[in-house]
Amino acid sequence: MRISEPRTVDADSKLINPKSAIGNRHNEDVAPPAFAREDLLAARLRVTKVLPYQRSLPPLISSLSLAVLSGLLLILAFPEWNFWSLGWVATAPLIMAVVRERRFWRSLFLGYVTGTLFYMGSAHWVTYTMNHYGDLPLWLSYMILLLFASLLGIFTGLFAGVMGLAIKRFGGWAILAAPVVWAASEWARITVIGVGWNALGYSQAFQPAIIQIARWGGVYAVSALLVAASTALVFALVYPARRRGLIVFTAAGALVLAAVIYGRAVSEETDSSGPVSIAIVQPNIPIAGQWGDPAFFEQMTARHLSLSEQAIQKEGFFPRSNNKDGIENEADEKLSNNERDSSGESAIINDGEGNSRVNILIWPESPIGFEYDRDEGLRRRLAEFTARNNVYLLISSWGFPQGENAPKEQYNSAIMIAPSGEKIAQYDKIALVPFGEYVPARGWIPFMDRIPALVYDIAPGKSLTLGDAAGTKIGTLICFEATRPDIARRMRMMGASVLTQISNELWYNSTAAARQMLAKAVFRAVENDIELIRATNSGLSARISNHGIVYDETPMFETATRVWRVRADTQSRAGETVYTRYGDLFAIVCVALSLLLAAATFVPEKTEKAI
Repeated sequence: MRISEPRTVDADSKLINPKSAIGNRHNEDVAPPAFAREDLLAARLRVTKVLPYQRSLPPLISSLSLAVLSGLLLILAFPEWNFWSLGWVATAPLIMAVVRERRFWRSLFLGYVTGTLFYMGSAHWVTYTMNHYGDLPLWLSYMILLLFASLLGIFTGLFAGVMGLAIKRFGGWAILAAPVVWAASEWARITVIGVGWNALGYSQAFQPAIIQIARWGGVYAVSALLVAASTALVFALVYPARRRGLIVFTAAGALVLAAVIYGRAVSEETDSSGPVSIAIVQPNIPIAGQWGDPAFFEQMTARHLSLSEQAIQKEGFFPRSNNKDGIENEADEKLSNNERDSSGESAIINDGEGNSRVNILIWPESPIGFEYDRDEGLRRRLAEFTARNNVYLLISSWGFPQGENAPKEQYNSAIMIAPSGEKIAQYDKIALVPFGEYVPARGWIPFMDRIPALVYDIAPGKSLTLGDAAGTKIGTLICFEATRPDIARRMRMMGASVLTQISNELWYNSTAAARQMLAKAVFRAVENDIELIRATNSGLSARISNHGIVYDETPMFETATRVWRVRADTQSRAGETVYTRYGDLFAIVCVALSLLLAAATFVPEKTEKAI
């Protein structure tokens, strides 16, 4: 005859394993109120081991293994691994570890471990640049990466710390606050330190049906949706025998389904072409070129012009003159098949004189180092080119303050040249690349003063400027600025009808940096319901529709041209999204709620007087 073991019952759970309930055999109704909820939750979570080997580990080590697992899952969800579906469960192990610990400092430490591991693993490519172009020893490059990742990891730690406080004070229901607190931590990170790299929502950038809710709450809304899925999974594990677990899990599934249905309805493409023809040039200029040799500089300049002529002639418009300035001096005049245009959506546009032509030509950010304002020969050359081809030209150039008493600063600038040959607009980059264009923490961390910026020490621009070309207003994001939702939004609010991103990711070789940057650009298009043209030096140039669909992506490390028809001049502010109008309102509300939740944990509980 089989004799069953005695069972322990509490108010929150139908059954608790008797072996895991030693020292906690009281019903929640009769246990002392000051610790009943915490102890009962602890008993339940000792049953929920998640990983079999955890049974033999001490509690902190067991929770630490969950934090490490979350960090690894987050890394795998992003390029270069591209297991985007893991983003839906990546935060679940960390949340489970926090639920088990329920102590602020321990929870903060666990979140810090997750965040630091994640940022080191997903942005390891920065060490390549520091080592190869900054002449830093590899060990020092990784030390700087660890320092940088540790700084970013603090915000993941704060997420875990707040959750630990809330769960200890309010019990299992506080688990449901995780999506709100996570979105708040991501917004706080970019607001405090200016780096929004790899917010969780970016892992879904190439899934158009999922990311359309960014129109309402930006990338933070997508992050919150992913964390909601992980939260529901944890809640169901904590309450496996209660109806509440099933209800929460079902509600989360319905929320995800609603978001996907909305996304599929919104992202259906109709007419993706338009009346403005924009061409881009991908010259694949090397970083470590012989830039002190005038002949090499001339060769790289001629490559830009040669590819530009190819794009224009491919479109069917032939210059008014046979004088192709600079082409006859080009050392690499014969380009390979990969250097010829293979535009996927090019179409013929008439200039009114029977000639089809490109309206706007974009050169990427590149290491060639043009100095438009100081190089009179370059100005004449580009003026002749734009006049002969009747085209607007957007180029990357070093910018310098004008005037006798102007400060001796240098800007990373985007300059628009009209068909008349005149400069009509200049935008100086506002958001600079840490360690690339400036070195953070100079002045308060001693050894940081010895580290040079990899490119130059650049001064940030002071205001946003749009370029007016071919009847459209162009907002230009320079490289890293695509990671800043606020800059793209402000450009849209100023009247931009198309966004461009000029970028040079050759600094990072064949790492995941280029695809991760492309993911950021996808969100800027969706958030503001605007087309984005991405022109790069070395690859993954693309046209991104206002629904975040990537068209005609160029290969890496090859010269190429593309020509696209965009609806730039037909888009108006009437089509602005909620995100464009109200910005980070969703994230700010999440921050406010998180602060209220944290503050509420310090309010003492009411205790009943003993009878």
